[in-house]
Amino acid sequence: MGKLMGLLRWIDRVLHGIRRGLLNLITLFVLLVIAFALFHAAKSPRVQHESVLVVAPEGHLVYSYTDSDWQRAINVMLDQPRDEVLIRSLTDAIDHAASDPRIKVMELNLNRFEGGSITQLETVADALARFRKAGKPIFAYAGSYSQGSYLLAAEANHVYMNPLGAVMIAGYGAYQPYFKTLLDRIGVTMYAFRKGKYKSAVEPMTRTDMSPAAREENAAWLQTWWSSYTARVAAARGLQPAQIEHYASQLPHLVDAAQGNTAKLAKQQGLVNVIGSWREFQKAVSEADVRPLKDTPRINYLAYDEATHKRAAQSAAVAVVPLDGMIVSGDKAVPGTVASGPTVEQLDRLLHDAAVHAVVLQVDSPGGSVDASEDIRSAVLRLRAAGKPVVVSMGTLAASGAYMISSAAQTLYAEPTTITADIGVFALVPNVSAALGKLGIDVNGIGTTPSVGSESPLMPLKPDVATAMQSHVDYLYHRFVSQVAQGRKLGYEQVDAVAQGRAWSGEAALRLKLIDHLGGIGDAIADAARLAHLKPGGYRVDYLPRAGQKKGFGALSQTMGLMAQSSLGGQGAIAALARFLDLPARELQDTALLLHSARPYGYFAYDPVTWMH
Repeated sequence: MGKLMGLLRWIDRVLHGIRRGLLNLITLFVLLVIAFALFHAAKSPRVQHESVLVVAPEGHLVYSYTDSDWQRAINVMLDQPRDEVLIRSLTDAIDHAASDPRIKVMELNLNRFEGGSITQLETVADALARFRKAGKPIFAYAGSYSQGSYLLAAEANHVYMNPLGAVMIAGYGAYQPYFKTLLDRIGVTMYAFRKGKYKSAVEPMTRTDMSPAAREENAAWLQTWWSSYTARVAAARGLQPAQIEHYASQLPHLVDAAQGNTAKLAKQQGLVNVIGSWREFQKAVSEADVRPLKDTPRINYLAYDEATHKRAAQSAAVAVVPLDGMIVSGDKAVPGTVASGPTVEQLDRLLHDAAVHAVVLQVDSPGGSVDASEDIRSAVLRLRAAGKPVVVSMGTLAASGAYMISSAAQTLYAEPTTITADIGVFALVPNVSAALGKLGIDVNGIGTTPSVGSESPLMPLKPDVATAMQSHVDYLYHRFVSQVAQGRKLGYEQVDAVAQGRAWSGEAALRLKLIDHLGGIGDAIADAARLAHLKPGGYRVDYLPRAGQKKGFGALSQTMGLMAQSSLGGQGAIAALARFLDLPARELQDTALLLHSARPYGYFAYDPVTWMH
């Protein structure tokens, strides 16, 4: 017995030592993160005279960061590659440098740039055009240019490319997977209810191809995107849009005629100026600065933005709230989505914040849950009722449920290439009883009422319940159209005629009176300040993080929790399946969110444009 107790005491000491060691490691990690953050905050980058502004974005463009400041600091400390480029930081740095006499030239390195939507790209291209118009040259370089990266490179005075590179311009298309054949094979029935001729979000589950109505809708906004792209590139390069169109449509034949020399072809077509190595490119940049390469002062745009960003001292504020991602119900934030609970809390805090005189909603969302959209819309109306103007700035998307929220604002801004409206409602209900039957699993039982069990995906949907669901979808659509008509001060019939679940470009939405102005976030902020009777220069702009985004040690613990998860856990499993099927993870993630919310019944105002490339 004594030996057993001694063994147990020894095990207890070992476990206690392991536990203490782990706690010490965690504490050390926390202290290192704090020290790194303080050191990073204390550093003040210095801008030297006649510097080269280095714009080398890494990742894809975003309107708001997915991760918190703490999480990004941890990623930097762990030497994790950046995958998000904040548009505001990038354009602010470029615009400030355009008028800064210390900045002489720009080095635009697009090797690690992963692009963005045309709406996002054109926002950055506008800033590059302003820099160039200020008389400061831009030198662009990439091993090869994607369609997105070339839209930025086209604004440069000098476009360099590697001798083995290519300019890949192919146009825009709308393609997505359709799961009906798979669902039929495995015995899954997907009940779909919708209101709106063009409401195509249910089609991936109910069809094997794109419907004629969806083709008509998609063709319209795709043409808007493509026309904008060709016109933009042609104007920047001194070409005609037809030349860009010809290059894209005939690219395989042109490459064959050039005997596979894609770099020579790009130069012949006027798309690049110089075919050369990275070293040759850097030498050309330094020569523009009239100094030897080793003596040329260079500053990264992020460091430059930090060094030149002025902290406003004004007490009056215009708050910018990002609504970025699919709209979902719930009290906890879900990464990459707009959760209704935290978003409503954030808006209600602004309602009671005396320093906030106006609010701008920066919307980039395909919509989502009807219930969640209604909750957020009500919070917007409370702000307006309290006398605080609300203005919307639409990014790539402000569709369906996101437009439902937007229509409650005082003034709506969109870019010409924004996809908006899509006023329609649908519901999805899965039934897996046949799939279980194939496995030899039967479902049977008894209930107290005829409709009991209809909420379960294990049971077929009864006809009377299906009728009731369609009736509810019709009601929600009528309510949606009525809300838009009231918010936009239009007649019900007028809105209904352009609704029907159809997505419109910003240009078309302006013509149809679904928005008020074409413009960007700067225009929306200035208008919100004007509506709040704030004088120019007499207010600060507070860019808020995504609602529910944890800060400080909360973010640290959240990050450590994510690091501790299995690589195939949660969203990782979906990403792995996407890789297996050779599909973008976003497609399956959105499908998973929709199906999860569809049990027992989910009603959506959602546009699947984000699935399309």
